Amino acid sequence: MSVSSVSSAQTATTSSVKPGGLDTDQFLQLLVGQLKNQNPMDPTDTNQLLNQMVSYASYGQQESTTTALEQISKTLDGISSALALIIQEKQS
Repeated sequence: MSVSSVSSAQTATTSSVKPGGLDTDQFLQLLVGQLKNQNPMDPTDTNQLLNQMVSYASYGQQESTTTALEQISKTLDGISSALALIIQEKQS
């Protein structure tokens, strides 16, 4: 595989990244692509690979936290709306 084809694959992958960040599938595709296209005469350092795996694990935790916070926010919005209706009914 030539260097230009690797560069074009990386450009195509990074151009499809959403402003909100990578989803899990995109992150894994980048990681696997990096491993497939590394130079066999100069492979990725084990420490770098470990750091990337730790980054992936923390990314997954952040994604779960974001989802939970969004659900909490929606619940609080619903409670706030219900309380506003109750207050309006009491004042009437």
